[in-house]
Amino acid sequence: VNCRQMEEKVFRTPAVAGVLDGFVEARLHTDGKKNIERILELQKKLTGSVATPIYLVIDPKGEQVRHTFEGSTFDEGVFLQFLEEGLERL
Repeated sequence: VNCRQMEEKVFRTPAVAGVLDGFVEARLHTDGKKNIERILELQKKLTGSVATPIYLVIDPKGEQVRHTFEGSTFDEGVFLQFLEEGLERL
């Protein structure tokens, strides 16, 4: 399971898409070469990991990571639970 599959199969389901509407999306692409050391350093700082994919819920000021989900899943319920728990922690 990769990021593209998550976007196509999980993010687009009505339940997940409805919750994602309340989020601002930001991405770190780690598959390129330009600025890769800086990108990986930021990912490590935010997540404590350089694993991909990893999803974060960050407070609205962008100062604190409130919840993380590492890896992929086709189980929309699992990802929806992550999102809802992240919202509760804001």
